[in-house]
Amino acid sequence: MRVFVTGAAGFIGSETTKELIANGHQVVGLARSEENVRTLEKLGTEVHRGSLQDLESLKSGARDSDGVIHLAFIHDFTKFAENGAIDKTAIEAMGDALAGTNKPFIVTSGTGLIAPGVVITEDMRRDSSPHVPRVSEQAGLVYASRGVRAMAIRLHKCMAPTGKLG
Repeated sequence: MRVFVTGAAGFIGSETTKELIANGHQVVGLARSEENVRTLEKLGTEVHRGSLQDLESLKSGARDSDGVIHLAFIHDFTKFAENGAIDKTAIEAMGDALAGTNKPFIVTSGTGLIAPGVVITEDMRRDSSPHVPRVSEQAGLVYASRGVRAMAIRLHKCMAPTGKLG
């Protein structure tokens, strides 16, 4: 399977890419910088140049694949609302390119907070708010009714015993 992966050179993306390759898949990784290109080449992926704001690049990457895993997000939280909007637009570009294909489209988001002490489960909806303007799940899952095998995975970061995020 040829899989287009945004964020393939990142923390989670590089591990996802290694797993995909180890299981016989061909990975096409989105690269926005020369550093990303070098990382992706070392991982053994095909490089697809572009960014989350290069919608034509995202559409062609999605169209030319057998499935898409969207892991990228601009992690500048001083512009969280703006980056949430960029993420939504990127998801819509790839989703539109996949519409009617029955190809898998996996989008990711974080677990986030609902309320202190509340355990978050997969059946709880996470609506956007001024504090959480990221709407990856909602934007991606719309495509389930448009002929795409759309899925959302909520990523969770926690402190490792070393004190580092993991």
